[in-house]
Amino acid sequence: MTTISFKAIQLDAGTRQRTGREFALTAQTRQGAVDELLGLLQVNVGDARIDPTRTLVQLPAELWTIVGVSSSPPMTDPAGLRRAGAKHRRVR
Repeated sequence: MTTISFKAIQLDAGTRQRTGREFALTAQTRQGAVDELLGLLQVNVGDARIDPTRTLVQLPAELWTIVGVSSSPPMTDPAGLRRAGAKHRRVR
């Protein structure tokens, strides 16, 4: 089974805005990423409330969301070499 890259992002519990604290996680499933996050934060599973979709982890004093990270390589062509309206096809 292949591993997937995830990113855990800390949110402000009141506003749900990013706080700037993030962790890069690598796991086979989203549940594995949740488990890895709890291990990094040294929190027991019983102390966390995990959203059924496994994207939101609420701790007594913190709120985290877990998102999948794209593993595709970034576009290396500068914008000037792409034709406008051509859906990013390269100009020959």
